[in-house]
Amino acid sequence: MKKDRKDTVLVVGCGRFGSTVANRLSEKNNNVTIIDIDQSNFRKLSPSYGGLTKEGDGGDIDVLESVGIEKADIVIVATDDDDTNIMVGAIAKDIYKVDEVVVRLFDPSKDICLSRTGVKVIYPAVLSYNEFERLAYGEEE
Repeated sequence: MKKDRKDTVLVVGCGRFGSTVANRLSEKNNNVTIIDIDQSNFRKLSPSYGGLTKEGDGGDIDVLESVGIEKADIVIVATDDDDTNIMVGAIAKDIYKVDEVVVRLFDPSKDICLSRTGVKVIYPAVLSYNEFERLAYGEEE
């Protein structure tokens, strides 16, 4: 992400990953909104979090529109359900034409659903293994 640009970022899912991303992007002075179906998850946000929160189902078009998905520069989808993440990522990219869409998937075999869509996918297990390999064997990427 460019430091000289203030992005409008929508994060769907306020678990450990989503809250960390939202906190860090907020600290970098981006316009951040985070959606979660369970309002109690917003407690994971830091006291300095300067963005907005929205309780609701991130897979619901009305909820996405209520937070201005059509104005988002970046959408990050990190619920605890791969199928929901795939669906919301596809909605953001295909319907709302968001430039940068990043989806977290736990099951790498599901990436076929997003192939050729322009949606970027991250896999915690693969990232963890790559870091293990780098630390244990000193291999660089």
